[in-house]
Amino acid sequence: MTSHRIGDQAVFIACLTLILLTIVSLGTPGAALSDSGHNGERRALLFGINKYQAVPRLNGSLNDVAVMRQSLIQQWGFKEEHVVTVLDEHATRAGIFNALEQLVRETGPNDAVYIHYSGHGSQVPDLNGDEEDGLDETLVPQDGRTGRVPDITDDELEVVFARLRARHVLIVLDSCHSGTATRSVDIRVRSVPQDTRMHLYRPAVTSRQVVPLQAQRHILMTGAAAHEQALDGPVEGRYHGFFSYALSKSLRSASPSVTPREVFSGVEQELKRIQAHFGRPSMPEPQLEAPPQLLESPLFGNPASTATDSSPASRTAWIEVRPGNDRQILLLNGPLFGATPGSVWAIYPPGETTFAPTGMVATATVTEKTGKDALARLSEEAPPVLNGSRAIAVLTGRDARVPIRWLGTPQPIRARLTRELELKAGTVDFVGEHEFARFLLESTDHTLRVYSADGSAVVASLSLKDARWSDELARIISRSAATSELMSLDNPNSRIRVTVKVARPTPARLARGIAVVADTHPALYRIRKPGETRLPENSLQLEIESDTEGYLTIVDVDSEGRVNTLFPTDHQQSDFYPEGKISAGQPVLIPDSLTPGNRAGFFWDYTPPAGEDTIRVFLTANLETAELIRSQLSRSGQPAAGATGVSQPGMGPSPLESVRSGLTAVASRGFIVVNERPTGTVAPVLSTPPNLSAASAGPATQVPESPSTPLSPSSTTAATNTATPATESSHVRPAPASGDWTAATVSILVQP
Repeated sequence: MTSHRIGDQAVFIACLTLILLTIVSLGTPGAALSDSGHNGERRALLFGINKYQAVPRLNGSLNDVAVMRQSLIQQWGFKEEHVVTVLDEHATRAGIFNALEQLVRETGPNDAVYIHYSGHGSQVPDLNGDEEDGLDETLVPQDGRTGRVPDITDDELEVVFARLRARHVLIVLDSCHSGTATRSVDIRVRSVPQDTRMHLYRPAVTSRQVVPLQAQRHILMTGAAAHEQALDGPVEGRYHGFFSYALSKSLRSASPSVTPREVFSGVEQELKRIQAHFGRPSMPEPQLEAPPQLLESPLFGNPASTATDSSPASRTAWIEVRPGNDRQILLLNGPLFGATPGSVWAIYPPGETTFAPTGMVATATVTEKTGKDALARLSEEAPPVLNGSRAIAVLTGRDARVPIRWLGTPQPIRARLTRELELKAGTVDFVGEHEFARFLLESTDHTLRVYSADGSAVVASLSLKDARWSDELARIISRSAATSELMSLDNPNSRIRVTVKVARPTPARLARGIAVVADTHPALYRIRKPGETRLPENSLQLEIESDTEGYLTIVDVDSEGRVNTLFPTDHQQSDFYPEGKISAGQPVLIPDSLTPGNRAGFFWDYTPPAGEDTIRVFLTANLETAELIRSQLSRSGQPAAGATGVSQPGMGPSPLESVRSGLTAVASRGFIVVNERPTGTVAPVLSTPPNLSAASAGPATQVPESPSTPLSPSSTTAATNTATPATESSHVRPAPASGDWTAATVSILVQP
C-alpha cells in the first residue's frame, strides 16, 4: 500500500508484508502519539483472517491478533472495550468496512488509533494513475475472489483513514502481494495472484488526498522488499506471521519510552532468531523510513499515560497462572505467548505490574502443552503459588532434536537413507506430512537435495554416489541444532537493549528523512589468505551498542557446528574493555581496527572451511552472570560434545546446555549469582577447539603480526574510548542491580 508520499519519490510499499507503520498526524510536529491528559482514548481495531472462502488459508493471523491484543491492553494502556477484533468470517469486505466506519464514528479528535491487519494481500492494475509501478496494492477480505466481491484497494483505505479525526493513527498491515508458493505445508506466503476482474474495481477508484510535505509525519516500516516474501509459519509452538510476531515481541519487551528505531531493532533481532530456527539462508529485509526527529521520539507517546483508569498497565508481558497438584501449575494460553517445553518462567503474585526481580516468588519450567495451555513444574524451593498469579518469561524453550521431513521420495529409497542418516546424526527426528520440519529432503537421480524449512532455498545438493553424503548432511544438521540451541538462550523480558551489526561504512542518508535497512541477510566474507591485507571482507569487526552498562560475551557457532568463545579472549590487551565491560549509549568496535598494532590486540580472521557462522552477543548486567556463561563454555569442553559441539547419544551435555542450566539458576536466584570465578580476569578463548587444527576452525582469534600499540588520536574512534562517560540520553539507563541479561545475533556467510 502506497501511503502519503514523502518527497518526490513514492515510498514503495511494494509489499504489504510490510509492516506499514504509518502515523497519520493531525496534530503538531513532535507531539506524542497519545496523551491521556487531553481526555483522549486509545482505540484499536484488529483484523485477522485464516479461513478464506476462495483462496488458500493461513495459520497464523488469529494468533497475531491475540498476541497484539494482549500487549496493547497489558502494556500500552488500551482498555479492553476499546480493542475490537474482527476475525475470519466476520472479516468480509462488508465486515471490514463496517468496522472501519464504526471506528471513524467513535474516534474523537484527541484519540490515538491502532489498526492491524493480518491476512492475504494482492494487487490490481492502477486505474487512476497514482501508482508509479502501475499497480494498486490490496487487502483480500475473507470473501474475496468470490462472486462480485473485489479486494480492498489502498485507494479505498486512504479515503477512510483521511476521515479519522484522531490525533494520530498507527496502521500495521502484515500481508504481501509478491512471492510464490513454498514446498512446505507449514510455512505459507501471505499473497494471492492479481485479481483480473477489472470491472469490479472501476466504481471504487478515487483520487487520493495528497498531504503537503511539511504537514506529513510518517514512520514507515516495511517488512520486506518488493521481491521478498511475507511468511506465515510456526514460531515457538504456534503459527504467526513472522513479521507480526517479531513486532509483537519487540513491543512486548519495550520500555515505556521506546522509539521507532528501537522497535525496528527489536524486530530485526527477532527475525534473525526465526531465521536460525528455520535454517533459512536469509530473511526479508525490513525497512524503516521517517523524518529524523520521529526516529528518536517515543512511539506510544508520554510514558506516564500508559495506564487505564481501572488498573495500571504492566511494562512486561505476562500470562495468568492457575495452581495444580504436585508442584505443577497451568500457564493459561501459554503456548500462544512462548510457553513451550523447556522455557523458564518467573512467577509473581496476583496484580503485579512492575515485575522487579526481588518480587519473584518462584520459577517454573514448562514440561508440556495441554490444549491451549501449558503445564509447568515449580522449582523445588518454591512455595505454593496463588490462583491468578502472573508469569513472565525469563528463558525461551528449546528442542534439542532437529525435525526433518521427506518430500516425494519412493519409500524403499527413503527407508534406506533414513537408516544411514540416523546412524550419523543422533539428533534427528523424521516427522510426518503435517508436522513442522526444519529441513526438507528430496531424493532424485542419485542426488539428495536438502531444502530450508519453507522449501524456498536449497541448503545442499549431495551426490548419493559419494559415500560421504551422510557425513555432510550430519554436519548440516548438527550445525542447525547448535545454532538453534544458541538462539534459544534468549531472555524475552530483559530490560536491557543491545544491538550488534557487522561494521560497515555508514549508508548515505536521504534528504527527506532517514532510511534504515535491517541487516537480515548474512554478511558476506571470504577466507583470508596467509599474508593478505586485512579488509572488512575477510576479517570480522562488530559494532555493538547497549542502553545499559554491562559485560559482553561473544559466542560463535561455526560452519562445522562447533561452539567457540570469541570475546573476551586471552589475546586481548589488558586495557581493551577489561572483563568485557562496556559503557551505556556508546557504540564500540570489536576489534577496534583491522590494522596491525590495533588497540584490541587480536583479529577475527576467517579460515577454512567455508560456510555459515552464527554469532551471538550476550550482554549481562553484572560480571557474575557473564562469568557464568564464559566458565560454563570453557569447563564443558568440546570433546564431550563431539566435533560438532552438539550432544550425541552417550556423550556429555553440549556447552550450550551447560550455559542454559546456569542461566536458569540465575533466574531462580533472582538478582545475584554465586559462581566460582575462573582464573584470571577473562575466560580463555575457544578459537581452536581441542583436537582440531587451526585450519579447520571458523572465525579464529589471532594475535597481530606486529606488536599491539595504541592507535594515534587521528585513528582512534570514540567507540574505543572506554573512559568517556555515557552521553546523557533518555534512552540510556544505568545498569540494573540484577542478573538481567540479553542477546543479539549476526549471521556470517563465509565464501572460499
